[in-house]
Amino acid sequence: KTVAVLLSLGAAPGLLTDPSPEFPLSRTPSDLASSNGHKGISGFLAESSLTSLLLSLKMNDSADDGALEDSIAKAVQTVSEKTATPANDNDESDVLSLKDSLTAICNATQAADRIHQIFRMQSFQRKQLTEFNNELGISYEHALSLVAAKSLRPVQGDGLAHSAAIQIQKKFRGWKKRKEFLLIRQRIVKIQAHVRGHQARKKYRPIIWSVGILEKVILRWRRKGSGLRGFRRDALGMNPNPQHMPLKEDDYDFLKDGRKQTEERLQKALGRVKSMVQYPEARAQYRRLLTVVEGSRETKESNMVPNGLEDIADGDLDLIDIDSLLDDDTFMSVAFE
Repeated sequence: KTVAVLLSLGAAPGLLTDPSPEFPLSRTPSDLASSNGHKGISGFLAESSLTSLLLSLKMNDSADDGALEDSIAKAVQTVSEKTATPANDNDESDVLSLKDSLTAICNATQAADRIHQIFRMQSFQRKQLTEFNNELGISYEHALSLVAAKSLRPVQGDGLAHSAAIQIQKKFRGWKKRKEFLLIRQRIVKIQAHVRGHQARKKYRPIIWSVGILEKVILRWRRKGSGLRGFRRDALGMNPNPQHMPLKEDDYDFLKDGRKQTEERLQKALGRVKSMVQYPEARAQYRRLLTVVEGSRETKESNMVPNGLEDIADGDLDLIDIDSLLDDDTFMSVAFE
């Protein structure tokens, strides 16, 4: 009953605990309930977290928000909208709880699928903006402003559109020709480097042969030493190669890591809801939670109108009392003396 009341009052079912070595991805209220043996509460909290996360996600494209919200409202029900299956004379409690659990699985599956769809759309939009940035040399913020201005700006004459298209075509053609030229030049430089390296190695072969003979005759045979056998050329330069230095991480990499962790938690929450059907006690507990939430919602709706009427009545009484005091001559004479 406490869980149902808290959720009906607006408590967040997807809050996370602090990460620990045992649980690096943190723990949700659903995980805590499952670890304590409350399978029905765990499934209820998991379904609530999926639906609340779906409603909290916002798309970048303002034109698609209306259609997206309509599809969500038709397919997914939140905790405040769900109702328990009405009981008939012939239905048993186990059958009713099984129907509620199957409805919860459908609802959670729909919410998880739409969350994954939103994530894919956001990553696709990010990829498109990044490619647009790399090709035309426009910053990410400028590209976002252009997309927003295009969606909000009214349709103007065809002259501006044609001039803009011509400018884009010019930039694209210049970028394409420059890219082909840089590719050809890079290949030519590689061929020249190979030829120069081959010629340099041909010049140094006699020198290497003479150094080898000198090392064998003087250093080994004459002085009975190790010569150049202990010499290691790799140990001379241990300077790190700038080409092998780790690249600077983009801010979007952190978002991708967070999204991966969110997807893992989504799969775990969906598994909690699906595992609830296997246990009759969990199904009965889930139905009791739905009944409590529905009862608290009906109580709240029924108490709204009388409270408003009582407030209005109290306000009228206060006004009447004030008017009577103002009309009283004795009170006014005492107040001004």
